[in-house]
Amino acid sequence: MNNVQFVFSLIILSLMVKLCSTYSYTDVDILYKNLTSGYNKQIRPVIDQSDITYVDASFNLIALQDISEVQGTATLSGFFSFSWIDRNLVWNPADHNNIYNIDFPQDVLWKPPMVNGNAVKNIKIMTVDNMMLAVAEDGRVYFHPGDSFTFTCDIDSSNFPFDTQICTMDILTWGYSNDTLVYNDGLVYTDLMGTNSGWELTSATITGNVFGQLTIPGVKVKFNFKRRSYFFIMNLLVPVNFLGFLNIFVFILPQESGERIGFSITALLAVIVFITIAEDILPATATPKLAALYELLIQDMTLSGCIVISVIISSRIYYKKDHKVIPKWIRKCMGYKFPCCKKKNLNFNRHLTEPNSVHALEPTDGQKVDLDDNTNELNWETVSKFWDTLSICFYLLWFIAGNVKFFIDTL
Repeated sequence: MNNVQFVFSLIILSLMVKLCSTYSYTDVDILYKNLTSGYNKQIRPVIDQSDITYVDASFNLIALQDISEVQGTATLSGFFSFSWIDRNLVWNPADHNNIYNIDFPQDVLWKPPMVNGNAVKNIKIMTVDNMMLAVAEDGRVYFHPGDSFTFTCDIDSSNFPFDTQICTMDILTWGYSNDTLVYNDGLVYTDLMGTNSGWELTSATITGNVFGQLTIPGVKVKFNFKRRSYFFIMNLLVPVNFLGFLNIFVFILPQESGERIGFSITALLAVIVFITIAEDILPATATPKLAALYELLIQDMTLSGCIVISVIISSRIYYKKDHKVIPKWIRKCMGYKFPCCKKKNLNFNRHLTEPNSVHALEPTDGQKVDLDDNTNELNWETVSKFWDTLSICFYLLWFIAGNVKFFIDTL
């Protein structure tokens, strides 16, 4: 057997011994008593008390339970992973039958007293009953507190339903300053996170010791949530916009049908009923301002109400008696209705200003065409149709402008 084979055999043998070696209850009990003998959990675990204790932090997000726009809170479940070096808990595994790690009850060892600084309810020390702390041979202690965390969140629903919310959970450590305890930046893990039907997590970070003028050490866990807007688009935005757009075309209905007022009022009531139903879905808050979608719904309701008024005015004009003289200001407005031919428009205006006179235009074929009173050229029915045309243009521009503003504000 050459030297290479001998060395290789020794390596294999040592690995087999290490893998096959086991330790007994007595071995763990001896190590436990050696490490806890004289241990004081009230003293920060560094030999030189002027040294800083560095704590590594990470967070495992399990589920987003709720974001309340009204109360301004966020609720999620998960657990933290904190670790630090305890210089009093270092041992040599070779002296203790190859024990590389051991578990301690949490009330036996020192751990930083952490609290949820912006909790909605009672602020209490973060802990879990009967939790064990894992300790490695180099003295690194692992602490994994978990819970359902409810904390304050500044909600901005201005861009609803295309809004994003930034919620921050503050974890503070009472009784220590940044001169003695420092938290390192970590990661937020989402491997265990389930799908939330209302929100999507776009990013998450955990940052240590960033509390401005506060000298209290801790971490900020920052979550960026984006609302899933498809439901609100299909159940609010599209139906109400369709009702508002459909209501504009009431001016195309013939006056003789007698359905105009009934149609416009029905559309107005449909929008109002829809807004009432939507109140259960829309965020009931006006901070910092009303939701853009709510403003759009109010606009559609106002638009429908104005259309009802315009339809009533149009019907009033249409059914006026022909013997009633059309005011001059209406004649002047109607005179600009046909600007395509200057000469024809001039004679038309002259005819409108002198309704009791008879004017004759000389056509190119030499025959005269007599124009009698204004009822042959301009009557209340024509004025009503002119009003309908103006109404369609005006309300269509209003509808388009309102929707353009909505999408500019939200997207």
